Amino acid sequence: MRDAPTGGPALAPIAQAVAYHRDPLGVLRRLRARHGPVFTLRFPLKDPVTFIALPSALSLVLHADPRHAHAGAARRVILPQASDRSPFGGDGQAHAASRARMWPGFAPERIRTIEPAIAVLTEEHMRLWPSGRPFRLLEVMRTLCTDITVHLVLGIADGPRRRELVAAIRRMLTTPGNLPLPLPGNHDGPAGIVGRLGERLFQQRSAGVRRLLADELSHRRARDDAGEDVLGAILSSPSPPADDQIIDELLIVLMAAQEPPAIALTNVVYELAGRATLAEQFRAVPEAREAIIAEVMRLRPSASAALRKLTEPMRLDGYVLPTGSVVAAPSPLLHRDPHAFPDPDAFRAERFESGVPDGAPYFPFGGGARRCLGEHLARAEFRAVLPTVLSLRFTRVWPREERMVVRATVLVPHRSALVQAHPR
Repeated sequence: MRDAPTGGPALAPIAQAVAYHRDPLGVLRRLRARHGPVFTLRFPLKDPVTFIALPSALSLVLHADPRHAHAGAARRVILPQASDRSPFGGDGQAHAASRARMWPGFAPERIRTIEPAIAVLTEEHMRLWPSGRPFRLLEVMRTLCTDITVHLVLGIADGPRRRELVAAIRRMLTTPGNLPLPLPGNHDGPAGIVGRLGERLFQQRSAGVRRLLADELSHRRARDDAGEDVLGAILSSPSPPADDQIIDELLIVLMAAQEPPAIALTNVVYELAGRATLAEQFRAVPEAREAIIAEVMRLRPSASAALRKLTEPMRLDGYVLPTGSVVAAPSPLLHRDPHAFPDPDAFRAERFESGVPDGAPYFPFGGGARRCLGEHLARAEFRAVLPTVLSLRFTRVWPREERMVVRATVLVPHRSALVQAHPR
């Protein structure tokens, strides 16, 4: 065995961060070609991140013992706003307890009951989309996914409260463009100054969401009807936590319920906008849809990587990754493994006609104990939103294909999928 190499670019950390965030696929490919399948990137104010572009090691990363490979701690390095009490940013018992409280609201049987309403809500939003002029598809998909979460997943049916919370969430998460740097955390910068400023800004942005969630919790208790949604599941759990903890847990869930599914929905429509024949097949042949969606998520995954922070050394393929390492299994590289996916840059939906190829490094929803809590919701959105949206015909506005850029822990089209919608 040998220690994992610290090889990587010699550029200053800020230059590495900007390059990676602006062109993750290109940068990762060049680093793999130069340094081999295990290499390190260094970002300003952050721990180094060791990327593992080894398909054979993917299962080891995804299914590592949660006691020895902390997903929550690794995610908080990149997205420090994630509470360590949440299913996204927590580890150990904190993660398990939070996930168990929320699970009934995301379980398949619950999601099936709201799927028809997702299609109806989609039609309502489409009536507000721009007509006859270009617009950024990702922005309207974000608003739609936020409304689905607030109205159908959290169960906030009241019109004014629902609209106010949707608007507050969008204000909390909206930024001008996509910052080509990781977000600052509590202890980042000299004496933690940068981190404290970032935390203060997030507290200001999230204050409206916190207030509205606190009001909703009080409303639920006053009516003595918790409901069958996620809020109801939390309030009906054997030992529901205090309101401030519930809100901490929910904030990152609201982010995760908006961003990754909105990106996936956007990417499917954007890819079909450049492939008229395939778009028609998607509309006309329901049996073909899952394979098309899977191929889009292969080429344009929503999540940039599966992340773990090691509490003991990890041994893989001749390397020893030391305790304390933040490791990343990069989706853009592994999803384009040429052995599992010949001609990996080509769009070929037939790859998934019989499901995911055996042993393929394909993980759009993660894996192991940290598999995405909202997977069933996302798949219901695929089934309900996409056929409804594709009653319109979409064309790309920008002549060149939009590359992926990194936004915190996700990958988005760099112009937010600039399209124009046309009646059929």
